[in-house]
Amino acid sequence: MLQICVMGGVLFLVSNLWFYIRILRPLRRLVYHAQDLTRGNLEAFECDCGGIREIDTLRRAMAGMVGHVRRTQKQSKAYADRLAEGQEQERNRLARELHDDTVQSLIAVLHHIDFTIEQAQDHTVLQMLQTARTQVVETIHSLRRLIGDLRPPALDELGLVTALTLYLDRISQMKTTFQVLGTPRRLSHQQELTLFRAAQEAITNAIRHSGGDHVHITVDYQPDATYLIVKDNGKGFEVPAYLSDFEGHYGLIGIQERVESLHGKLMIDTTQGTQVTVCIPTRQQQPQDQVRDPVCSVVLQPQQAYGKVDYGGKTYYFCCPVCQGAFQKEPHTYVDKAIAP
Repeated sequence: MLQICVMGGVLFLVSNLWFYIRILRPLRRLVYHAQDLTRGNLEAFECDCGGIREIDTLRRAMAGMVGHVRRTQKQSKAYADRLAEGQEQERNRLARELHDDTVQSLIAVLHHIDFTIEQAQDHTVLQMLQTARTQVVETIHSLRRLIGDLRPPALDELGLVTALTLYLDRISQMKTTFQVLGTPRRLSHQQELTLFRAAQEAITNAIRHSGGDHVHITVDYQPDATYLIVKDNGKGFEVPAYLSDFEGHYGLIGIQERVESLHGKLMIDTTQGTQVTVCIPTRQQQPQDQVRDPVCSVVLQPQQAYGKVDYGGKTYYFCCPVCQGAFQKEPHTYVDKAIAP
């Protein structure tokens, strides 16, 4: 009887140990992997959990599902990038056509009106012509403001701070204040364009929906990131958990996609007014001393280069995308010119 009890106890211990090693511990590992997945580690289920065949089959099935999600995310990101690029190209095309066609036609009409005013004798006709001239001038100014919004000319040449300053000068619907923190520096074209479009969208929303009368814009240049903060004194709104559920606010969704494509983050706080914060990692090598653009020979101050190109074991810095593109096309043409200021 004692032997039977001992054998039963041993079998009980062995079965419990087998259950723990082959089932319970692998299931715990599977749970840890699932928790790791919720924290953003999409490779969590690639690690073997051990255990019985059914647990490993479940792990591989979940890993396959995650693989499909990752491919979908990658395809969505590529689509969003192409969509944003297409939008910018369309904006540039519209701005170019408005400037080269519509604005020039209106200027020609304005010249004809001026010539007719000089020839007209009737007072009533002169008044009508003056009214028409005023309307044409106002239309030209409106179109030029629209062109500036579609394709900010100062962004590529002079950078984010100057482009935002010129943009804010054209806003009359609300009082605006602008603050720059840190040491301003040039960022990549996509980074500056994303921050500029984010500011445009946030300011436009503040004008249309906030009900406030003041908006404050801050650009904060940190060593490893650049922050854009747009805060109004309006009534705020309820922010959903996911912006994709925010019907009718596709501008914010588009900005979020642009920001995330640059590994940045969009944050919205509506506890007091509305504060839109964009953070974009901007760890980019910048000259620590004065350097000379090898294409146009302009002297660049520290931290003020638009971009850089490594060529022949040296780093060359540029003032704008035009110079950088020219150098990348024919670098040997400009290497000899790259002398210290």
